[in-house]
Parts: sequence; structure tokens; C-alpha cells
Amino acid sequence: MKLKLIILTLFVILTTPVFAQTNNIVERSFACSINDGYTMNDVVEVARNFGWSEDSSPSVVFQNNWDFVFASYYPSYADMVEKRGVFLNRPGGRTGVSLSDVATCGDRIRISNMQFASEGDGNPAEFSLAAQYVCELNGSTFDDALGNARAGEDAFGPSARASVTRRAFGGPAIQAGNPQVGIRFSYPSAADFGTGLDAFQQNTLPDMAMQCSSGSMWASYLIHS
Repeated sequence: MKLKLIILTLFVILTTPVFAQTNNIVERSFACSINDGYTMNDVVEVARNFGWSEDSSPSVVFQNNWDFVFASYYPSYADMVEKRGVFLNRPGGRTGVSLSDVATCGDRIRISNMQFASEGDGNPAEFSLAAQYVCELNGSTFDDALGNARAGEDAFGPSARASVTRRAFGGPAIQAGNPQVGIRFSYPSAADFGTGLDAFQQNTLPDMAMQCSSGSMWASYLIHS
């Protein structure tokens, strides 16, 4: 199991609790590399000290083969278009240190659809761990993937909460006729992750047509709420 990192940045909009809903959520992401002389801790500090506005969306930074990917979450495409419009039309100038000071980010944006397999309270922990898998559908549907993720929650312990993502725009090419989804099992704490993975060793996932990669372990840090 590879060790990977998520820095979770959450701006809670009480009227639209994105991480509590089970209908479609829009994920907008782009890849970044940490600039020389800085570390992931610097990225965390900059994110936590950023002046978040009411037009901000819940956001996450994922570390992978690149240094990390910055992902923002919206309750709908209409909400994403509105918030991105406000951001692009903001006045020029800035104060303090920004993400561009500590990292260099690409301009290839990936947009994905995301759904949670079950209901939750929408309140991520200050720090936690998650397990993630990339799966080829092999003729299955997205609803089938949600059902498998829901069954996986039982196998991964009572505190596990699964989400399923499928790409809508951007990103590398995927083999025609065999789309992929990502399934992530998140936990309210690192201790719950450990308990859940111990439980998983004693459980068996149901048979399914999907073919999934080996799991990746991720760490998550709450940046803003």
C-alpha cells in the first residue's frame, strides 16, 4: 500500500453542507509542484492562513506522483460557475503569501462528478486517514459502483464513509469503452482508520464486475471550517 497525502481544506457554507449531501458534487482539480525551499507543511500553513471569502468552496490538496493536486468542491455545476465567475472577476492585487509563492500549479483542469455512498454529518476531522482505489467498471454502471462502495463501508468498519468519483472533463485519456471510477473510504479519525482496516482483514468484499487497483493510503488535514 503506497503512502499518499491529502490536505483537506474545508470552507463550511451552512446553507449548502457539501460533504453532508449524497447527490452529485462537482470536483474541480489541478496538479501542483512544491517550489524549491518549501515543504508540504508550508502549503498547509499558507492554506490555513488564507483569507477565505463567502465565495470560497470546500477544497482539498492531494499528493501523488506530482507533489499534490488542489481540488475544490461545489454542490452543483451552477454553483461552480457562479463562484468561479466571482473569482475571475475579483479586483487585482493581493496581500500576504499565496499558493503561487510556495507551489507552481498547472493549468490543465479536471472536472469530476462525485457522490457519497451514504449520508454523513459533513464535518471532516482535523486529521484523519483514508483508503482509495481506482476501479475499471467492466460493464458496470456508476450506480453499481455506488452500491459496491456502500457494501464496502460495511467491510471497512462501521465508521467508514465511501465516496465515488467519475471524470467529466479533462485529465489523461481513459481506454474507450471501459470507464474508471475512484472509490475512497474516509474515517472520522486516524484511530478509526486503523480499526476499520483491522476489520477489513476479517471481512470479504462482495463479488463484483469492477476491477480495482491496490489501495492507496491517504492522510487528511482540515485547513478551514
